[in-house]
Amino acid sequence: MNQNSFYGVCKCCGAEIKDENQKFNLVKCNSCDLVFCRKIYTEKDFERVYNELYNATNPKYSKHSVEEFNNLKKQIVNIGYNRKILLSKIIKKHKQKILEIGSGIGLVGVYLKSFKNIIYQGIEIDKATHEKALELEVNSINGDFSKMNENPETVDIIMLWEVLEHIQDLKLFFELAKSKLAPKGKLVFSVPNYNKRLNYKIIERDDKIYQSGPPVHLNFFEENSIKKVLDFNGFKTNEIKIKKIPYLDLRNKKFFNFLFKALIGKYHGSTIYVIAELK
Repeated sequence: MNQNSFYGVCKCCGAEIKDENQKFNLVKCNSCDLVFCRKIYTEKDFERVYNELYNATNPKYSKHSVEEFNNLKKQIVNIGYNRKILLSKIIKKHKQKILEIGSGIGLVGVYLKSFKNIIYQGIEIDKATHEKALELEVNSINGDFSKMNENPETVDIIMLWEVLEHIQDLKLFFELAKSKLAPKGKLVFSVPNYNKRLNYKIIERDDKIYQSGPPVHLNFFEENSIKKVLDFNGFKTNEIKIKKIPYLDLRNKKFFNFLFKALIGKYHGSTIYVIAELK
């Protein structure tokens, strides 16, 4: 597609769309409520962006590209509380095949090594990041999500941690995921919560989205749109969990305000965790 291509209808369900955020060129589907970037980016656009994020002299994602890698080399493995809880719900005692899309340097792959019944495969789009995973002896393939189609064997679980928001062709992703999963297979993922912007007053937030904009994040999810998008694409939602409390940050003037909102049930958590299953 050329650099001037734009979506005219919902890229997920094909329904009509309306303007959502002019600053970031976001639109919202009138049917499934998905918010996404109207512009269609090229492969060269993505190569440039992700190289800057992960591999520059001072990479923006330094925690993932440098600090986390160094910790893993020291056998310090911290996947986070919510991710660990979600994994505990889907990992069984019998043999399971797990495919992770956007596996990065291999954090989850290293964590899953302790489960002898798990056969793990990661797919990472950035070559330098993929090579770091290999250095950590993680089973990793370099490429985008379409690489899952190259091996005819099915898997029991496909997982994506803060990745689905980056995928431009959501429709193709779900088509490939359905064909890759075994019957009753699980799709497990986390995404930023688009509704976290509602923690701020209207006059304060204006057109801010409080997460990366295009071309880094291309899809913007909230609980309702996730359920609709999954249903349209052949999945049933088994569980949705939204992070309940804000991250501890005493330097942030909003922290105590957000904490109070959380205590009275009016806080919109930053991350949504999902377990879905093939229909």
